[in-house]
Formats: sequence, structure tokens, C-alpha cells
Amino acid sequence: MAFDGTSVWVANQFSDTVTKLRPSDGARVGTFAVGKRPLGIAFDGSSIWVTDNRSNDVARLRAEDGEPLGTFPVGEAPAGIVFDGVNLWVTNRGSGDVTRLRASDGALLGTVAVGANPSGIAFDGANVWVANSGSNEVTKLRAGDGANLGTFPVGDGPDGVAFDGVNVWVANFFGKSVMKLRPSDGVVIGTFAVDDGAAGLAVAGPHLWVANSGTDRVTELRILDGRVVERFRVGKTPAAVAFDGTHIWVPNSGSNTVSKRQAVGPA
Repeated sequence: MAFDGTSVWVANQFSDTVTKLRPSDGARVGTFAVGKRPLGIAFDGSSIWVTDNRSNDVARLRAEDGEPLGTFPVGEAPAGIVFDGVNLWVTNRGSGDVTRLRASDGALLGTVAVGANPSGIAFDGANVWVANSGSNEVTKLRAGDGANLGTFPVGDGPDGVAFDGVNVWVANFFGKSVMKLRPSDGVVIGTFAVDDGAAGLAVAGPHLWVANSGTDRVTELRILDGRVVERFRVGKTPAAVAFDGTHIWVPNSGSNTVSKRQAVGPA
């Protein structure tokens, strides 16, 4: 799921499409065909990029109208995707690596080996962070050239990754927790309990939102100290979270719905 500044985009993994929603009322603006089993979505300022997990490529759509702009091969079983301001980075679960594509034309710039089953990915302004769900660690890559700057242990089954402007956060799917890491050296600053199946993460102002697929809830945490602000019931099997500047959006893969909630809360 991603927000492009105007619309919310949702990957429909079992229908091989993405849906564009109007944030004001959730109305469907359009649904567009992509590759097989779409999972991750990123916005580069003009285009939407979608990882196609079963066809081992990424699809590029014009954000304005969903017009297809190309399909580009990556590694095996691509999952997460992030834009660093110039290039796209794609995690390939099946091949244990990350692919770097030039956003202007989709050209392959390189492939970097990381840990086992890389899933979530985030950019901190200088580096790319990859959650390796099969090896319980995160890898830090220099965005400029893909150099491996270190691998750091986290919890059980790391999935989502997010950057809050100061720290990196990792959701541990099987560990029922999120971890806060110092970007300079990967040191774990804190570990905070959440619900089962911690997956996607999103930062919204002073709070971090966590999709808990095992309990059909999202957890809202205070970034300052990791304190749980509130837990909210959503649809079945929430997998990700996106923030549109005002509201939190959650795709519920088990009920084929999305949930929308006001993000404003106490600091």
C-alpha cells in the first residue's frame, strides 16, 4: 500500500491488480492489471511501482491514470520496494538479494546479496535498510552504491521496516514486538511488545503504527518511548499500513477490505 500525494494505492495479490482509492471517501478511482501476485508498492513522484511476486518483476504505472509504463525483471519472488529519491530498491525473497533500479527508465543498476528471505525495506535519507525475515537480522546498504555497511540482529521474523526521521523501526512478525534501532550503528535502543503477527509499519507524526495480522488489529505506539497509545480493531489479517497525511490506511488481506482511521492522537 502507498500514498502518492493524491490517492491511495492497494495491491490485490490474488487478482493480479492494484486499486487506486480517493482518500476523502475511499471511492475506487480505478483498478489496473499488473503482474502475478503483486505485493509491494512505492511512489517515485510521478509513477507507481509494484512488485510482482510470482512473475519476478516490477510493474510501473503512471500515477495520474494508471497507464502501464513498463515491466522490469528483478530477482526471485520480489516483495518490498522503496524509492530513495533517485532509484528503486526491491527485496527478492526467493534469491536473498536486493535489486536496484533507476527510476527514470527502470534500468538495472545492480543486485546486492543480503540475508535470508528479505522482506521489508526502508530508506533513512542515506542508507537502505532490509529486514531479512529468514535470518532474523537487518542489513544496512549505502544508497549511493549498494555497499553493505553491516548486518544487525533483531527479533524473530523481521518483516516491516520504517524510518521516523531519527531512528529505524523493525517489526518482528513472530516475536510479537517492534525494535527501535540507531541508524548510525544498528544498536537496538528498545524493544516494545505489540500483538501477534507484527508486519507493516508506518510513521505518522509522533506515532508509529503497526499492522498485527495475527490479531486483526493495528497498534499505535509513541515514537519517543515506545509506549502503546492504543490498539484498534480493523479487518481480517491486516498486512501493511500507509499514512496520507491525515489518516491511516490498512489493507486487510483476509477480508478484501481497507480500513481508514484518523491518525491524530496524543503525543
